[in-house]
Amino acid sequence: MKNKIIIYSFSQVAIDIAKVLKEAGYFVVIVEDNEKRFIEAKELGYQVESVSLLDDDNIVKLGIQDENLVAFFCLGDDKNLNLFITLSVRNLNKKLKIISVSSTKEGNKTLILAGANKVLNPYEIGGLRIFRLLHKPLILNVLDDILFSNSNIEIAEVVIPKGSIFDGIYLKDLRTIDTTDIIILGIQDREISDKFIFFATGINHKIDADDTLVI
Repeated sequence: MKNKIIIYSFSQVAIDIAKVLKEAGYFVVIVEDNEKRFIEAKELGYQVESVSLLDDDNIVKLGIQDENLVAFFCLGDDKNLNLFITLSVRNLNKKLKIISVSSTKEGNKTLILAGANKVLNPYEIGGLRIFRLLHKPLILNVLDDILFSNSNIEIAEVVIPKGSIFDGIYLKDLRTIDTTDIIILGIQDREISDKFIFFATGINHKIDADDTLVI
């Protein structure tokens, strides 16, 4: 199954994330041993597995090493279980993208050390959304339309391959290229860091192979 996503726990955060991923065309598998949540996920049309992820054999049986698996989301309510499962999944698949959830900065650091690529704070995400709803409703609508494909605006990541005509040129050189209907948002410059740098900063980065342009 191509574009497969595994989500541990059908928590409130997981419900929202699973909905977005399903609408985006991913095949979502929910892992939930709570009977009420299991039934809820089933009724919403997800494939649901009721297994304990404290056992590595069960994690392997889920297809954690499947080449079609895009990412693993660890979204349980128990921070200790999240940590243990994140660590176990990372040990079983060194390359898999793992997204975990934590409500504290200390928890964020621990999960990153355990192998998570990204840590979500549900309270910060919810708080920012509420602020935008109250103070920036138009921006919120625009962002939602883009995320849920209700507009003709598409955001893409373009990884620069070796030998590309962009390999070795500078961001300012892109101004001379005919970019009708294309806006360059920024770059992930591997020579500097893994952080995203907005084009509007005015810093003239040299583009190299393996850098990522966001357009």
